Amino acid sequence: MGQYEDALPLLQQVLEIQHKSIGNNHHKYAVCLHILANLYHSIKQYKDALSFYQKALEIERKTIGTDHPHYAACLNDLALLYKSMGEYGEAIPLLQQALKIRHQSLGSKHPHFAYFLYNLALLYTATNHPEEALKLMQEAADIDLKTISKIFSISTDKQRIIYLIQNYHKVETFLSLVFQHFPNSPEAVQSAYNLILRRKAIATETAILQKIALLSQQYAHLAPKLQQWQQIRQQLAKRCFDIPTPEQLPYYQQEIKSLEQQAENLERELNIPELNLEKELQNADFRTIALELPQGTTLIEFFRFNNYNFQAIPANGDAASFPPRYLAFILPAQAPEQLTMIDLGEAEPIDKLVKEFRESVENPRGLSVAVFKKKEDILSKIELSQLIFQKIKPYLSQELIICPDGELNCLPFEILPTDKGSYLMDEYRCNFLNVGRDILRFKAKIPAKVTYPLVIANPDYNLASPENTPSTAENEEKFPFKPSLRDLATSRQGQIFNSLPGAEIEGEKIAKILRVKPVTAAKALKPLVSKAQKAPYILHIATHGYFLGDITPELDTINQNFMLSSLSASERFQVGTRQNPLLRSGLAFAGVNTMLNGGKLPEEAEDGLLTSLDVQSINLAGTELVVTSACETALGDLYTGETLIGLRRSFIQAGAKTVIISLWKVEDVATTILMQYFYYYLLKAKLSKAEALRKAKSSLQRLTIAKMRSQWLTEDAIKSAEKHSIGTAAHLRELSQKSDLERPYEAPKYWAAFICLGNPAGLPLLPF
Repeated sequence: MGQYEDALPLLQQVLEIQHKSIGNNHHKYAVCLHILANLYHSIKQYKDALSFYQKALEIERKTIGTDHPHYAACLNDLALLYKSMGEYGEAIPLLQQALKIRHQSLGSKHPHFAYFLYNLALLYTATNHPEEALKLMQEAADIDLKTISKIFSISTDKQRIIYLIQNYHKVETFLSLVFQHFPNSPEAVQSAYNLILRRKAIATETAILQKIALLSQQYAHLAPKLQQWQQIRQQLAKRCFDIPTPEQLPYYQQEIKSLEQQAENLERELNIPELNLEKELQNADFRTIALELPQGTTLIEFFRFNNYNFQAIPANGDAASFPPRYLAFILPAQAPEQLTMIDLGEAEPIDKLVKEFRESVENPRGLSVAVFKKKEDILSKIELSQLIFQKIKPYLSQELIICPDGELNCLPFEILPTDKGSYLMDEYRCNFLNVGRDILRFKAKIPAKVTYPLVIANPDYNLASPENTPSTAENEEKFPFKPSLRDLATSRQGQIFNSLPGAEIEGEKIAKILRVKPVTAAKALKPLVSKAQKAPYILHIATHGYFLGDITPELDTINQNFMLSSLSASERFQVGTRQNPLLRSGLAFAGVNTMLNGGKLPEEAEDGLLTSLDVQSINLAGTELVVTSACETALGDLYTGETLIGLRRSFIQAGAKTVIISLWKVEDVATTILMQYFYYYLLKAKLSKAEALRKAKSSLQRLTIAKMRSQWLTEDAIKSAEKHSIGTAAHLRELSQKSDLERPYEAPKYWAAFICLGNPAGLPLLPF
């Protein structure tokens, strides 16, 4: 927590008690001195820290001897103090001695031994011995891989993410060493990329391996526990949206904690010690991946890292790191020897431009090539494109597999402007993965049986008894959107989801192509997905999506009772989602408006919200494709070492091979047309998933009013839409008055939001 000043008097008091009770020549007294020295080091009181380290070492030498691991730990920490003071000549011998003791006492595979190797590597780099440092870091990384494999096999997802956050600095330091000292060394660059392949998004990797293992007959005995875990997770998500009275609040909080503890205990019981994560990650080698890449493909792995300052002397006020940077690792298919590392520059300017770029897409002027009329309209877009692609362009083929990192996860790469004045997608075919390692999973055989495709569209968001919720028309009067967006709207009374007539048409047409019946209106219930016994071959959900972000400060204990008692259901929804990032994104199902406005839902509707937490618990192993035809389903919280925490990660964790997700708020009618094109190219033209989406985007971009008249702009179509949404009907009527040659959805804001993440290949033959 960093409250060192508060801890100092308490530690001093403990030291005094220890002195009186056991004297100053006892091992426990030395341990207390050691802890106090660490505290003084943390608050940069180096003189006091040095004194206490030396006293602790002297007592340890007399009481436990110089070959004990505790003595080695004190030597290590004293060495780090000297490093902070810039006294490297004092630090290196101490750390070498500590390393020797640890090797003799704990062996060369122990995580503490790896930690000492890492620290010694920092000192070697600071004293201009980078070659020796690289060897030590490579050895430490190999030991850490074994440690991670053991820890992750018995940990919960939350624990894995925490571990990555706490230890990812080692990966960043390794990359900093290679970047600063070995940028032109093929061997060093290869080692750096292998480390990324074996560390990036490995919490997600573990969850997928675990899911596959649990589906095998070998672990059939765990099926009841898996079902119990899923039920508790769903109950936890539901309770987070309930409104306790002030009297109920203590019991409510206790129940939430109890459910969380039950879920974590079951998750640990479901862990599989035999899960060979180490083997899976060892196989993630740049050579193996290069040989798996389709001919003519180039993989681009972006990596955002804190650039470590090896010469920093904290005692002199030096910063521990230089500004963060982005690197790009370029790996051509079938040519591992051509792996290249390219520096893209400082991360913060790139991140700023990415955010501005995304925001500008929703500007009515858009990013359409046709409206690139003023320099100021495109200057920042061209700057971003040049920062990212100018240096790597000579290495690229026409088929790209892009693995983003950091803020680049939210960048619509395909509409970056090129030198020719077109979009990137006009010159390159773009596919997206979380990490290059994912390509090795494409050929894996999953022991799962799938069922028919499931198409869910335009749920009855107001599902409930009439007295519990306002009518759709009343909602439309309060929120006259034009056109309708597939996202969470806000009113004076709270959140509201409007009907999506376009989504219903979308569902009907896509279901017909897939030879199934769509599930719409009051039948579009959350349990269809959250409690499905078998994974659907294709899951298509055309509804509202939401991403709330970290929007609400935590309520302090003093004000909690008062504030919660005064919150509406919708406000409670936002507060309830704050602490768990998996609750801040999701999809709307039947009855959601009733829940958000404090009404009572039919029991079978549950809470009407399928959150990212819910999605993690469902079984999609064997599902070829998940399409979230909704707003902002690609967004989430950025966590160090992992992909975005949100729907995109949860669907992949659940077992889906490919997901179609959106980066921003999408318009109803345009999205419906886009999805019709997508399934035509996917199922009729037999294109790959990624290519089908690209062609669908191009088709929507070129769609004219003349082509829309026969289906979308007839009087019957407009009247039909009006039954569900006044805003959508008004939008269609407005379009019907335009010129036949006009392209109403030419701007990227209508079609560029969707990306294809995962296996980009086409669908196997329908197994039905």
